[in-house]
Amino acid sequence: MKDVDGITHTVDVQAATLFEAAAAAVASFREQQWAAPALTPNAILRVEVALPAVVHDVPLKTLDRWLNSPSTSPRDDLLKRKAGGRR
Repeated sequence: MKDVDGITHTVDVQAATLFEAAAAAVASFREQQWAAPALTPNAILRVEVALPAVVHDVPLKTLDRWLNSPSTSPRDDLLKRKAGGRR
């Protein structure tokens, strides 16, 4: 949200829906003294969804085994070729 001086402020919230996220952000901003003048009906809230990152540890020997295993489909074969496996 931008304040009356044009400075952008952000807050991280967790929510299941767009409007739930927007409401949680407004509730958080309302706790800040600077925000009251900026929270007008014409204020625009920017909601950015950041899905949790998924991290996997893949041993190189497991990757090599997959690259050199028989392909189960033409798509699988193409993926392996692009990844530097089967030639």
